[in-house]
Amino acid sequence: MDKSKGLTREQIKRFHRDGYLGPLPRFANVELIQDVLAEINRIAQSPEPHPLYGRYSVRDWHLVSTKIKELITDSALISSLQSLIGVDLALWRSKIFHKKPGENGTGWHQEWGDFDGEEIGNNKPSLRPKQESRDRWWNLTVWVALTDVELDCAPLRFIRGSHKKQYPKTMVPMTESEFWHDPFIGCKTIEDIIERANNYTLVLDVDTSGLFKNYIISGKSFEDVKAYVRSELEKLPAKKTLGVDESQEDIVTLPMKKGEFVIFTERTMHGSLPNTSANDRFAINFRVTTTDTEIYPFRHWGEFIDGSNIDITRHSSLLLSGKDLSNTRNSYT
Repeated sequence: MDKSKGLTREQIKRFHRDGYLGPLPRFANVELIQDVLAEINRIAQSPEPHPLYGRYSVRDWHLVSTKIKELITDSALISSLQSLIGVDLALWRSKIFHKKPGENGTGWHQEWGDFDGEEIGNNKPSLRPKQESRDRWWNLTVWVALTDVELDCAPLRFIRGSHKKQYPKTMVPMTESEFWHDPFIGCKTIEDIIERANNYTLVLDVDTSGLFKNYIISGKSFEDVKAYVRSELEKLPAKKTLGVDESQEDIVTLPMKKGEFVIFTERTMHGSLPNTSANDRFAINFRVTTTDTEIYPFRHWGEFIDGSNIDITRHSSLLLSGKDLSNTRNSYT
């Protein structure tokens, strides 16, 4: 990949055929990758509220950290994205991923482009593209490995070519969805569970702060409390994708070295294997859309809680390249 020229014709052809491209070589220097890893490790391990969102969140730390911003606005990445969806680009979201040792994988899922929070039962689109754009993708995701991701350390998986088909989906109890992860990993006491519930780290993006408001803890065992939490979370809906027969699909598993990355359209069916290693897996993704797409359109009718239950009043996007084509509907920093 040439930093100044973006992707090659062959790479662009593969992306359109497969729905993803990667692993691609490390673009940032080792020192920057290490600095970002140190910051992300601290964020992932800390229950402190996000400076912009008022509660714990793994979202959009590029708006706070200059190191993370430097990483995900690298010119090589921008050139690659321009090769795929044009020059007028806005970076509107990033997210930290931390897979702990023993954590299960993420099931098969695809996002057709609205980013409406259906993974936790919501229906509030974060993106509204121009009508003529609906026959193509208008968002790309870049996923950067910040640690080595071996086969036993929760590597990403893709179903090659699946971006050409919208799979059926349904709502199921949250504990049965493809996004469900054991919330009790690392909890040793009842107090650990309560602390996580109160600081939003028990189940990401789900408000569990009132979970124990009317629950009598006295006399309850650790297993009793876990069973109660699970029963309450089972009452919440979440998305589950249907129609994936692995024996009939062209599945690709992507081990990656630290600093390598993959570009994909969220329409491509993807997930991850479990982390059966003794190591933590850290990564960050960021999402880029064309600037004629309206970002968080519900802001313009006075609503500021997004599909991930985050107050985006103080959110802004980054104009990565080109010009804004949203008629000033989008907010940039």
